[in-house]
Amino acid sequence: MDRVYAWTAEHPLAVAVLQYGTFFIVCLVLAVTLATMAWLQVVRDMRIKNRNDVLQRVNVSERTSGPRTIVGFLHPFANAFGGGERVLYEAIASHQRLDPAVFCVVYTGQLDPLPDGATKDEIIAKAKERFGITLDPAKLEFLPLKYCNMTGDKYWSRFTLLGQTLGTIWMAQDAMSRLIPDVFIDTTGHAFVLPIVKRVAKDVRVGSYVHYPTVSTDMLARVQQRRAGHTNSDAVAKSALLSTAKLYYYRLFALAYGWALRHADVLAVNGSWTRAHIEQIMRHRPFRSDRKDSEIPPIHVVYPPCDTTSFAVFPLQGRKQSDIVSLAQFRPEKEHSTQLKIIKALLDAHPELRSGENAPRLVMIGSVRGREDAVRVARLRGQAEELGIDKHVVFEVDATFERLVQLVGRSSIGLSTMVDEHFGINVVEFMAAGLITLSHASAGPLLDIAVPVDGKPTGFHAKDVNEYAETLYKLITLNTGESLDIRQRARQRAIETFGVPSFVQSWRSGLWDVLRGHDSKKD
Repeated sequence: MDRVYAWTAEHPLAVAVLQYGTFFIVCLVLAVTLATMAWLQVVRDMRIKNRNDVLQRVNVSERTSGPRTIVGFLHPFANAFGGGERVLYEAIASHQRLDPAVFCVVYTGQLDPLPDGATKDEIIAKAKERFGITLDPAKLEFLPLKYCNMTGDKYWSRFTLLGQTLGTIWMAQDAMSRLIPDVFIDTTGHAFVLPIVKRVAKDVRVGSYVHYPTVSTDMLARVQQRRAGHTNSDAVAKSALLSTAKLYYYRLFALAYGWALRHADVLAVNGSWTRAHIEQIMRHRPFRSDRKDSEIPPIHVVYPPCDTTSFAVFPLQGRKQSDIVSLAQFRPEKEHSTQLKIIKALLDAHPELRSGENAPRLVMIGSVRGREDAVRVARLRGQAEELGIDKHVVFEVDATFERLVQLVGRSSIGLSTMVDEHFGINVVEFMAAGLITLSHASAGPLLDIAVPVDGKPTGFHAKDVNEYAETLYKLITLNTGESLDIRQRARQRAIETFGVPSFVQSWRSGLWDVLRGHDSKKD
């Protein structure tokens, strides 16, 4: 104690800073708590008014036409029109067809007057054009949100997960300020929205459709093993200190992520790989044994809806076996560059394929979300020229749905190169169109989609460029009879397992019945 008294006598300024700093922190925490309580009260007081305002926009009055169940879908980038948006709009369309008393609201940031925004009518028209989904504007409304850009990975150059979480929290507060629904469904995997919605209104039933885990055990392993990748830069992978720091950062985030997910009444996931990771994250607690099942919300596999009908109209015979197609947004994780290297490796190993009837032709179909994607396409074109394969590669950027179906329907082989593709709608569409698929030997395509039927293949998988090239050569030179058998099995599996009817059934029994308080087992 004498040493402590001596230190305080010698450093009175440091002691004062500690004392006043502690007082400042206490005051800050108290101010934030009081502000949050005040905000919650205001939001709750405005609940009925906001509800009536939203319904009046489409001329709906609950006094005259009866009560509505408002289902709010959180989807910050509803104008992107990728696989996640297909899930969103098929789910809404199913409610419009089957639930007369349900009114759907989409919380999103891509509305006018944003540069990449669109009006309600434009979004509905795009859903029809891109997906063939018809939406009733009288049963649907879009609510504009702030802070959506803060939830994107491009907004944060450092501490991306933490930054996205802060953006998600701000976005969730904005959403609840605009409307408290009866049922809330997050369709993009923003888990930290769930506890906020539950805090605002405990009577709101909350669900989430998870396309992929924000943080997974694979990501933790990649950092721990110091392997470079999309989520682990070369600089971090090469540094033991940075890798250790990032590993602890990821572990802490995983704990918080699991805590947030446990606020859902029910979770839906797009496949076995995602389910396994989500369960692992929610069960994880470092200082105690695994959590009991009762502490974890039910998790149901709900495969994304795939338009198998549009693709299944094409004949299985009469295709040129060296016609290859890939279908994916031009994003870095889709590994388009790897596809070019595969064609290069194929031609190097089999130079006779550079010309003649069996010369491969790769059509790369994909959409461009903005300037970065456009630059990426330009680089891919340049890479094809550098590799000397530009005559074997065709780029189809932002193709219409009709054009997309036409290109896929006349091809023979479907190529997918994304590693740990959480599901893989493109692989399903290839199978429905009668293509023989060649995808990465991981996650959705390996575990759920192109799996053997009665011990016979419905598709093929590879792990690296050389294995891809070798398998591609086998598929190009496959005999007609065996090729036809594989195409038939693949199409049948795609239609029966991944079509829209299967999605609607799984959505309702796995997610909707729980959220509306209905036990499907009693039926």
